[in-house]
Amino acid sequence: FPSGDMQRRLAEETFAEAKLRPADVAYVEAHGTGTKVGDPQEVNAIAELFCKGRKGPLLLGSVKSNMGHSEPASGLCSVAKVVVAMERGIIPANLHYKNANPDIPALSDGRIKVVDRNTPNELMATRPPSHG
Repeated sequence: FPSGDMQRRLAEETFAEAKLRPADVAYVEAHGTGTKVGDPQEVNAIAELFCKGRKGPLLLGSVKSNMGHSEPASGLCSVAKVVVAMERGIIPANLHYKNANPDIPALSDGRIKVVDRNTPNELMATRPPSHG
């Protein structure tokens, strides 16, 4: 099973080594497979790390809603999506998102917002992305 704690710890260590603040990240490209166990583990870990000290909601998406799970190439597809978003300053919509998973409190309380429509974001054009 996925471990949200391990995912959070790895990202936390990476940001600390790079001397970056997670609260400065505007958007996270999640693995986001839509599974009952994996999504809460991943997104709750993202919320724990990226939502501390944040002024507005963290934007969240996953390329899998746009093109499905491409198995071994899924990480590369996520990177390509983020690169295009940075080039154009627009985060592509997550398709088919309807309701927040009740096991992910940050979606209900507004700390994280799923990008459910094409969203202009000038920060994407000026800052490096963080994607899981």
